[in-house]
Amino acid sequence: VQQVIPPNINLYPLCEGVEEGSKVGLLCILSGFYPDTLSVEWLLDGKAVTTSPVQRKLQSVEGEEKTFSLSSQLELDRSQWTQGSEVTCKATHNAAQGPPVSRTTSICSGGFQ
Repeated sequence: VQQVIPPNINLYPLCEGVEEGSKVGLLCILSGFYPDTLSVEWLLDGKAVTTSPVQRKLQSVEGEEKTFSLSSQLELDRSQWTQGSEVTCKATHNAAQGPPVSRTTSICSGGFQ
């Protein structure tokens, strides 16, 4: 019987050093899942984001459990965030029959006045 481990999900806005007119980044980290069939979708106010994220997949081989981690980083124009948008990272673990896991964050606070 193949073991299925759902991912842990964390979403971090990368707000440091955001200048006027620059892009803002978001980092979604999914960790500790198995097998490695996982898809990530980014949503801006509930609508799919067309910008392609930068994704990296890592395999952990500590101990007997071989689990996977995936980081997905998305850049958005600062103007999209000043409208008070909410950004969601949604992951579907294909092997798991359960619902997708997701995290949502809103605009970085401070510095955007």
